Amino acid sequence: MSEERKVLLEVKNLSVEFNGFKALTSVNMKIYDGELRVIIGPNGAGKTTFMDLVTGKSTPTSGKVIFDGKDITGKSTTEITRNYHIGRKFQGPNVFDNMTVKENIEIAAEGFNSLHSCVFFRKNKAFKDKVDEVLKKIDLYDYRHFFAGDLSHGQRQWLEIGMVVAQNPRLIILDEPTAGMTADETYKTGEMIKKLKGEHTLIVVEHDMDFVRQVAEYVTVLNYGKLLAEGTMEEVQKNEEVIAVYLKED
Repeated sequence: MSEERKVLLEVKNLSVEFNGFKALTSVNMKIYDGELRVIIGPNGAGKTTFMDLVTGKSTPTSGKVIFDGKDITGKSTTEITRNYHIGRKFQGPNVFDNMTVKENIEIAAEGFNSLHSCVFFRKNKAFKDKVDEVLKKIDLYDYRHFFAGDLSHGQRQWLEIGMVVAQNPRLIILDEPTAGMTADETYKTGEMIKKLKGEHTLIVVEHDMDFVRQVAEYVTVLNYGKLLAEGTMEEVQKNEEVIAVYLKED
């Protein structure tokens, strides 16, 4: 990984302890601007804790989270989302079932505007174009007038990805975006995510190794709250420690 590239996210000696349990221990990591980073590891490895610390859901016991050169350690989720433009999609789809696909994207895109502004933005051509662009990126443009509750599970996952994208985040964190999907939906999701790279920096946490191989450029492996290995997919797959703790059954 070239050091000439701009570091967007850096965690320094990040540790967190819950009632004596060390969920993360002295983790150091750099995520580069425009990168697609995949984080893998067995259950309990610290992947969710890492995401929680970056997005302000949890506060570290020690260490720092630096985003675009600014220390965001311990800041609230709301402040991190609004002021630093970090978006997160959780594992299960969280959409408004009784609203149309398009309305879900509009609400996300309006995000941080007042109700008064919302009325204006919905009539604004640039805003409408932006919504349509997002709908096409997630392959739901033809479903824009469907109620979200009528979509398949995979489509609901795509809709939530679209809701994150619509907020124009610099960093998108996706927590197991293919959970519960069919093989076809999983592959389609991988291609969708690869197209988002460059426009956004992405961190993808995933268990499905076929999917990881499809999208990964650079992989970080966590185990028992520690950084076990980092490298290209090829390097990680050949790492004996990684094979022993995570890939032996794959």
